[in-house]
Amino acid sequence: MVNSDDRCLPLVAVDFDQIRVLLSPVLKGAAIIGVNRVEDGLKNTIYRVTLTDGGGPLCLRIFAAGQPQWEKERKILTHVSGSLPVPDILLAECGVNSFSYPYLVYRWIEGITLDECRRKMPPAAFSSLAEPLARLLVSLAGFSFAGILNDKPENAHTGSVPIMILLAETEERLSRSLARARLGSELADSLWRRLEANAARLVALDRYTCLVHGDFGGRNILVAPTNDDRWGISGLIDWEESYHGSPLWDVGRLFRYARRYSPNFLERFECDYRSAGGTLPENWWRIARLLDSTRLVEILNEERELPVVFAECRELIEAVVAK
Repeated sequence: MVNSDDRCLPLVAVDFDQIRVLLSPVLKGAAIIGVNRVEDGLKNTIYRVTLTDGGGPLCLRIFAAGQPQWEKERKILTHVSGSLPVPDILLAECGVNSFSYPYLVYRWIEGITLDECRRKMPPAAFSSLAEPLARLLVSLAGFSFAGILNDKPENAHTGSVPIMILLAETEERLSRSLARARLGSELADSLWRRLEANAARLVALDRYTCLVHGDFGGRNILVAPTNDDRWGISGLIDWEESYHGSPLWDVGRLFRYARRYSPNFLERFECDYRSAGGTLPENWWRIARLLDSTRLVEILNEERELPVVFAECRELIEAVVAK
């Protein structure tokens, strides 16, 4: 969650000389003149590396979780490259130079995060992103997850759970678990009543599935101004949580923080999503947020104590229940 300083995995400290060794296959004579660790994310460790050749900075992304997440991201980026605004991989290494962690090197994507744009730019700049966000989500929904990790048959649906099963798991968590204790019985029961009332609509979402980014939120969407004083999407990063599911998973994740989006933004998003060829169910805004609430319940059920994260989850679920 964005307000938490609790990392899921420890930072990987790498000194200047070691970074030079790790990047040596792509330096091609250029010297490193600057290294800055990016203060963002809860899992990976990211360094911005500046070179002397004037070709633009590089990103060194180190996967503390190990090879499975590195392999998934590498394959997805390769699969969607050319169609989606994703990092251009220059180097993908695992188990080399006596380095314990797999890593990717790609060209640094210029821009600011969607969250930064909302906080720092004029409202018109943020509103202009409704169309590119809608079109990006429709383009993403055109990809199938099956086949990306096709080296092993069991990977075809890695990370996906049928919504019918997910609802049963959510009912269990809201009935008797850490999630119920952290929400309180009244809020837990209120959320389940709304999920149960919309169960048929939610289950129906599994009729059409695609590649889901899995964390389509304000930190992973990079934006930049365009030539016509509007803003566009310059990059979509951090694909290691991707899975197979309904495109409404990413829609729900985008609008998790509902108060950040005006009615006009939502109206423009819906119109542009449909114009781009996307399909939205009736009452899509409500259904997408209910779907996303099951992820919030999952977070609330973690064994670790994360008071800031849990307080934010509770606030978000209160907003879902209130509508």
